[in-house]
Amino acid sequence: MKIAFLGTHGTGKTTLAHDLVVKLKKQGVDAGFLSEIARKCPFPLNEDATKKTQIWIILNQIIAEMEAEDRCGTLVCDRSVMDGYCYYVNKFGRSSVLEALVREHLKTYSKLIRVPIREGLLRKDKVRSVNEKFQKDVDRQFDRFVKLFGLEDSVQMIKKEKLSDEEIIDKVLNTI
Repeated sequence: MKIAFLGTHGTGKTTLAHDLVVKLKKQGVDAGFLSEIARKCPFPLNEDATKKTQIWIILNQIIAEMEAEDRCGTLVCDRSVMDGYCYYVNKFGRSSVLEALVREHLKTYSKLIRVPIREGLLRKDKVRSVNEKFQKDVDRQFDRFVKLFGLEDSVQMIKKEKLSDEEIIDKVLNTI
C-alpha cells in the first residue's frame, strides 16, 4: 500500500505523514516514511524554480517511491508526484509529457489525501517560501488537477475546518 499527502507547502503534510506512520506502527503495520524530495534538489526552489527544478523533483519523487515501496508493507509519502507538477504548472503552464507521466504514476497510490492551507503553519525555514500569494496560487493548482484528472472520488479531502492533526489522522485511518 502506498499513501501520499498532497497540497502546497506549509500545510502540515510532513507532520501528518509522520503521525500516520507512528499510528500505523502502533497498530502493527509495517509502515515506512518518504520525506520531501524538494529539500534535496540542487536547483533553485519556490518562486525561483526553473523547469529543470520541477522536472528533477517529479522524477526523483518517482524514483524515491520505487526504491522505498518494497522496503515496507505501507509507504507513507509526505508529497505525491502531483505536488511537483502543480508547482511546475503554476509557473510554466501545462506540459503534455509531464502530465502523462504524472497521470500514470498517480495510479500507483492506494490513497491520496489532499491537505488544504491551514492557518498558522506557513513558517520560514531555510527552504520554504513564506509568500502567501505563492502558497495560495500553488494550492489552487491542486484543486484544479484533482478535478482535471477525475480524482474527486478517490482523493480524501481534508476540509478547512479546524481539526487537530490527531483528528485528521483518525479520519484517514478510518478510510484505510
